[in-house]
Amino acid sequence: MAAIATEKPKKKRSLTQIKLYVDIFLLIGFILVNMPQSTGIPVHEWISFLFILPLILHILLDWQWVVSVTKRMFGRLPGEVRVNHILDLVIFVMMVLALFTGTIISEAALPAMGINITIDPFWQGMHDLTANLTMLLIGIHLAMHWSWIKSAFQRYVFKRNK
Repeated sequence: MAAIATEKPKKKRSLTQIKLYVDIFLLIGFILVNMPQSTGIPVHEWISFLFILPLILHILLDWQWVVSVTKRMFGRLPGEVRVNHILDLVIFVMMVLALFTGTIISEAALPAMGINITIDPFWQGMHDLTANLTMLLIGIHLAMHWSWIKSAFQRYVFKRNK
């Protein structure tokens, strides 16, 4: 008689755990994107395009919070939540501008697609400015969410197997 294999039911991942792993991937991508001197311009540009996917996923996973806070933005809302929401909006705008200006000054990705452009120094300056401001704002964003990051890492990454 053949032995019947018993499978343990797969443990369902919590939304917090999914957000943590998406955010880890997003941070790694962000770090790689912000190292064009180390990765080279072609890798920098292609990683930047790929970076859009986890960025969108990050926003979608927190979409309920975004909608809820936006609806209450001019009503009763703790100051820290209001500041966080404004910071998130500014980060989003800066990232969109950095991606847009980076596309306009593409030296590798667009030419690889057969689109040749002349790089305008204005757009190069705008790209540098928005990318540098984004790095600063992401640092503030991480600091504001440090307790969540620490808690999520302790719970899901550094957890003890029981």
